[in-house]
Amino acid sequence: MTTATQPAPEKAKGKQQTVALRPFITGTRRIDQQTYDNTTTLATSTTRLPTYQLDTDGYVRGLYILCQATTAGNAAATAFEEDGPFIVYQTVQFSDTNNKPIVGPLTGHDLYLIQKYGGYGFDSDAKNSNVYSVTTGAGATGGSFTFVLKVPIEIVARDGLGALENKSASAVYKLDLTLNTIDSVYSTNPTNAPSIRTRIEQYGWMDSDQQDYMKSPADPNPPALNSVQYWDKQTLTLSAGAVNQRLNTFSGLVRNLIFELRDSTGSRSTGDTDFPDPFELHYDKTVPIDRLKLIWRNMISEYWGYNGATEATATAKTRDNGVYPEPFTLDYGLAPGAESRFGYLPVTSATSLVVRGTIGGSGTHTLNVFVNYIWPANGDPKSLTGGR
Repeated sequence: MTTATQPAPEKAKGKQQTVALRPFITGTRRIDQQTYDNTTTLATSTTRLPTYQLDTDGYVRGLYILCQATTAGNAAATAFEEDGPFIVYQTVQFSDTNNKPIVGPLTGHDLYLIQKYGGYGFDSDAKNSNVYSVTTGAGATGGSFTFVLKVPIEIVARDGLGALENKSASAVYKLDLTLNTIDSVYSTNPTNAPSIRTRIEQYGWMDSDQQDYMKSPADPNPPALNSVQYWDKQTLTLSAGAVNQRLNTFSGLVRNLIFELRDSTGSRSTGDTDFPDPFELHYDKTVPIDRLKLIWRNMISEYWGYNGATEATATAKTRDNGVYPEPFTLDYGLAPGAESRFGYLPVTSATSLVVRGTIGGSGTHTLNVFVNYIWPANGDPKSLTGGR
């Protein structure tokens, strides 16, 4: 049997074949650098630290804040407040080149929660870092501590989505920090106020070579360049009893929601006891969350591996009192942050997001809602998913 062979079609004259670009990360390299180093003694009033203006290095992915507090000659039975030691920063704010906040303003403890539950690393509990330490009690160095916090900018590390172009020395991104009062950090102050050394290390992607090592052309930019993720904090004052509270309006694709309840004294421990059970989140005319509190706690263990039953200042891998996170990043892998970008919750200024339930206890409570949302390039959600 003979099989006829069709002649290959001739290429159209004057037309060039389109060459598919390799991904951005094949033509670039990771980079990090540190140029900020400030030491200030903790005081009885807040202290604004010098603004850190980012160095231009290509594309910024995020920032690390290394905080080292050192005491000496202590004789007091030093102990930390519930949010210590992270609350040493009263405000943290990362702003764009037009001074619009992208992350914050937040407290250092807020940033700790965002890092822990936001889906940005394999092990994101700052207390589980091998550099984390706190010293309590009456020893000479009582009240000393060290921790590292991350300011997240990039959305997805595997392809650089959300990394921001950082090339112009005349239009720079900024990080502003304010030190808290000493009484906000400690429940029993050390004999001598600690010196707080703050160092900042930014990390990102180098400017692309626009080709891989074999000279194949590579995309010069991260995918969906100019897509930005925001972390915004909404603070709602609510009375004990039945609650039917609409969240403040915004527009974007919700990546994470974190709910944190405190009682009238600011206690998260009591807020945990008083947290609505069940808790409802209404999304326009639907109710995607109608959840028992113990089931939610189980989900925290299941999703993040935070199995400890009791929160403590120096205890890692524990659930945080009063804190109940809801990720929209579970559509690709087994852990939050392993996302395909198809599972985000779309919200516009006309969308009704309403919290319902019954707050226990008595008096007023504060419900903090940390909203992580994305504004995609040109407002097009398909830009995040390769046009699909």
